[in-house]
Amino acid sequence: MFNTLNNIYSLVYQNSEKALPAIEELGQLLRYSTKDLEKDFITLDKEIGYLNSLIELEKLRIKNPELLNVEKKLSHPKLNISPMLLVPFVENVFKHGDFRNKGFEMKISDENKILHFYLLNYKKEKMKDSVSGIGIENVRKRLEILYPKKYKLNMIETETNFTVDLKIDLNNEEN
Repeated sequence: MFNTLNNIYSLVYQNSEKALPAIEELGQLLRYSTKDLEKDFITLDKEIGYLNSLIELEKLRIKNPELLNVEKKLSHPKLNISPMLLVPFVENVFKHGDFRNKGFEMKISDENKILHFYLLNYKKEKMKDSVSGIGIENVRKRLEILYPKKYKLNMIETETNFTVDLKIDLNNEEN
């Protein structure tokens, strides 16, 4: 959050046309974190809206934001999902990802009310800490509690990249 505020401060100082959209995205993040996180479930489009705002703000500090490939195909945006379930994966991308000449690929779909979240990012060289930290472990525990036998999570880590492939059956989760 502090890095984001510093980035926005810099944009305002430079009279950048990106300043107002950045403030709007920050407002979306704050609204989500103060209002929507109080609920047990939110709509899928709100969770994805948070991801979009997070990505837009992170683009401010990346030299090649065009390398961030996001593909969404939603037929059921009002399906319910537990808030902040997908966010740790995206936060890890920006914490551990290599954005010098590489980006990431994120795909989200909900065909047949099955959420499919796919994320591929390239890792920084000589990382000090592991990609799979407490945030990811908390997601695993929450999935087991909230969606027992209704999800499949595959994470593959190689020397150069990290892939998340998550499917959650959201049938009977519509608002």
